[in-house]
Amino acid sequence: MKTKILKLSTIFLLFALLSAGCQKDEDLPPNHAKGKIIEVTSGCYGEIVLIEVENPKGIGLSGSFSYPGDENELITYKNAIGVPYFSKIGIPDSVPQNTNTWLYFEYRELTNEEKEILFNSSNPPLFCPANIISPSNVPYFITKIISYK
Repeated sequence: MKTKILKLSTIFLLFALLSAGCQKDEDLPPNHAKGKIIEVTSGCYGEIVLIEVENPKGIGLSGSFSYPGDENELITYKNAIGVPYFSKIGIPDSVPQNTNTWLYFEYRELTNEEKEILFNSSNPPLFCPANIISPSNVPYFITKIISYK
């Protein structure tokens, strides 16, 4: 009898350890995301860090764009968010703001005032000769970079 209980307990413990060690990638805490920087825009496109979010799905927008004169170099994405330049939101210079940088971060929604100030301010103000629209994205504010590579 003791042998059966010991075997069952061992099997149960083994399954418990395996299930705890296999946390799904989708199970991120609220307002946490993982993704890769796909473009850093400037000038007439606005000062946006465009991030293709791998997880969670559905917080961003899909779309594509290219720069004038580079129509063959189409940038396409499925779940992109836009965040202000890292220097504008207090993220240290040690975190690279470069294309292909992978990030795990905490985020929050922006207020309307923050959207106006953080995305539309350039110094000096720009004159854009054409009606250029920024890439489609959902604007967010990164509150904390948890890890990057």
